[in-house]
Amino acid sequence: MAIQTYGMVIENRNVKSNYYLLEIDAPSIARQIQPGEFVMVQTARGNDPILKRPFSVFEAYPDQAADIEKRGHLSLLYKKVGKGTGKMTELVKGQKVDLIGPLGRGFRLPSPPFSPKAVLVGGGMGIVSLYPLVKSLDPRNVTVFIGGKSESDILCAEDFKARGAEVWISTEDGSLGSRGTVIELFVSMQKTMVSPSLSHLYACGPLPMLKALARKVRPAKWVCEVSLEARMGCGFGACWGCVVKTKNSKAPYQRVCKEGPVFSLEEIDWRSL
Repeated sequence: MAIQTYGMVIENRNVKSNYYLLEIDAPSIARQIQPGEFVMVQTARGNDPILKRPFSVFEAYPDQAADIEKRGHLSLLYKKVGKGTGKMTELVKGQKVDLIGPLGRGFRLPSPPFSPKAVLVGGGMGIVSLYPLVKSLDPRNVTVFIGGKSESDILCAEDFKARGAEVWISTEDGSLGSRGTVIELFVSMQKTMVSPSLSHLYACGPLPMLKALARKVRPAKWVCEVSLEARMGCGFGACWGCVVKTKNSKAPYQRVCKEGPVFSLEEIDWRSL
């Protein structure tokens, strides 16, 4: 259940280039958020900017987390790209932050004790929404493909490796890993990964990346889910400002913030995007 709360900034630090990690003490959200769900954050004091911004939760520490000192905390990995995120970089330790969450529909997870092989495909900031999955899956059965324009845009690779996942990297300029797009890398290795236990594919990234994935993947034998990125006004379905066209004949236009952000790959009308 989504709630509005005031969290307290624990840390807000530059990770690399224009990327920052914001850690907030917000136990009422941290204890219930699931992989793929997001929060809306007031990025600055006052009303400038007036609208909250949507952010995927990079990591959450519920009440039973092994790291006792982090219980009740959640962290947001974000990129400074405009006025809102620019103001967000100015948040300091001890400052209160207005946020709402958990919001949206997250990823479908395998029913325990089944632990299939899973593939995660993330482009740019999209990899952030996929990282929480590694806690819900057996990381030894997870293969992660991370892509970006250059080395400075590659995120979370070491975090996934530390969990025990297999990681492959591509950059469009060839500065790290394979040269090309992350979809090209995934497709080149797809045949070697096919097995009876390979049943889940999760992806998030820029729209052109997801459209390319939809052209290359046949989801009949897989659970293929994508998390869509969209500009949002409210984050909980009231404004209808983030609709996407689907193949649902009864309700073709669905809200990324409410019915999503996670959708089945085959339910999206990719020709309309």
